[in-house]
Amino acid sequence: PRVNSRIMPVGNYIVATEPLDDPSDVIPSNVAVSDTRFVVNYYRLSADGRLLFGGGERYTPSPPADIAGFVRPHMEKTFPQLRGRRIDHAWGGLVSVTTSRLPDVGHYGEVYFAHGYSGKGVILSTLSGKLLAEAITGDNSRLDLFSTLRPLPFPGGTALRGPLYVLGMLWYAMRDRIKH
Repeated sequence: PRVNSRIMPVGNYIVATEPLDDPSDVIPSNVAVSDTRFVVNYYRLSADGRLLFGGGERYTPSPPADIAGFVRPHMEKTFPQLRGRRIDHAWGGLVSVTTSRLPDVGHYGEVYFAHGYSGKGVILSTLSGKLLAEAITGDNSRLDLFSTLRPLPFPGGTALRGPLYVLGMLWYAMRDRIKH
């Protein structure tokens, strides 16, 4: 319960387009990108020239009936030149987010944990794993320092966590739409 109170499951979905004729027209420098919106879109090119695009969030545990149809509007808003392009693959599932969007990493005695990457797990899970490995082998210094960033528990406990989170996310999603 001490750990569970700091995370909220959120549905996150990704698509892969058909191979693009000139992928550098979409992302010239072949880097992984994450935007600055509260409801984050992120994307990169695959080795075979597809755009991998994650966008939108869903605040219920059930996936959308059509994942590609759910993600497509987010992709096409970011990349209008891909409007109507074939989507070959679509997948997703639940990720955990925290109130601060920073991971919850630490330990209670000999129980170590790292979760709540809030969509930034590719980078932060690697760092967290290194800090956990150091701590388990006897050096807690960096893990303890990182643990000071521990996110606050969701208000209202597990009973109100879901409804309050959905309300907050709808507010921030609306702000994102107004700003962008």
